[in-house]
Amino acid sequence: MDVSQNATRKSHSAAMQLERLHAALMTPYTKDGEISYSCLRRLMSHVRMMGIDGFYVGGSTGEGLLQSVDERMAVFETVAEEAGTGAKIGHVGAVATRDAQAMVKRCAALGYDAVSAIPPIYFPHRKDAIFGYYEEILDASQGTPLIIYNIPAMSGVSFTLDDLARLLSLPGVIGIKQTSIDMYQMEQLRRAFPNALLLNGFDEMLMAGLVSGANGGVGSTYNVMGGRYLKMVEKLKANDVAGAASIQSACNEVIDELVRVSVFPGVKYLLYRLGVIDTPVCRKPLSTLSSSTCGRLDEIATGLK
Repeated sequence: MDVSQNATRKSHSAAMQLERLHAALMTPYTKDGEISYSCLRRLMSHVRMMGIDGFYVGGSTGEGLLQSVDERMAVFETVAEEAGTGAKIGHVGAVATRDAQAMVKRCAALGYDAVSAIPPIYFPHRKDAIFGYYEEILDASQGTPLIIYNIPAMSGVSFTLDDLARLLSLPGVIGIKQTSIDMYQMEQLRRAFPNALLLNGFDEMLMAGLVSGANGGVGSTYNVMGGRYLKMVEKLKANDVAGAASIQSACNEVIDELVRVSVFPGVKYLLYRLGVIDTPVCRKPLSTLSSSTCGRLDEIATGLK
């Protein structure tokens, strides 16, 4: 077997290990806005108790872009200490390539199963520069696989099917976190890349994503409804489409209210009301919800207990 064949087999094996549901971990804070590592450990325990055994660390839900590089690395370290046999994906996307490289090196040293990265944001970049950014992350990865994080609504970068095909062809790229409403593109990706890891990114569309070709998911509301989503997956595997749709609908009733009050602060407020974390504080400029601004979340939290 030549080197390229061996690398392909290793990539396929790494992708298969991550074909599951991964909670997009929130980052708990103290009342003063500092990271609460004790609450982070409690949150991970809570997620595992629901049956979720994958952790996506430092992404949008984790408020990673509102933290310093040192803070993000400290969160990676805490998760690595606490995860046990759970799968760990570290989000290392950054405005500056050198910051992304520093974080991917740390994740590699900590034994993360994979890293993931949004495209570089804020500054307008040519597509070739974006591809170069991912190539330089891979150069620093020490063999740790990379998952492209496609989230056009928040990154402002729209990848065509050809763009994603080019990224998937890079040695070391094993898949895509597809946070997009374009289920046609999801199906096209599965058809063109049968061995790729495709992780659905919109919780309200998990069922649609799985039917369209995703072989796993990453979700914010898995922090509070992980058990429901796992039951949905079981229903789909048993060809109980109606049962799966009913669970998706129940999850979406909660998501409807989260969208109304603001999703990330809302999920954090639910975790606070469930007693999993000590405060509902978010890193500014994200808002922090209170009993007067939480809408129906107090009622929803009671139903989730």
